[in-house]
Amino acid sequence: MVEITEATRIRVIRALLGLSSRELAARIGITPNSLTSWEHGKSTPQREKRKALAAICQENGIAFLVSGCPVPMGDVMMTRENS
Repeated sequence: MVEITEATRIRVIRALLGLSSRELAARIGITPNSLTSWEHGKSTPQREKRKALAAICQENGIAFLVSGCPVPMGDVMMTRENS
């Protein structure tokens, strides 16, 4: 099984949201450089910033998973119904 890193999850979230680094960083309340550091695994979000990212995901229908890759919530629901 391939482990999905937090850095990868953050990059996927940004891609699913269709936002630039600058746009997502502004919504979280951090600098674009901080977001880039998260996306490259050089640093990790503090608890309150991780909560902000999770809230953004929820507002946009993205399942913010602690492990695994984030997916649109419709896909998560479909997977649960089919299992």
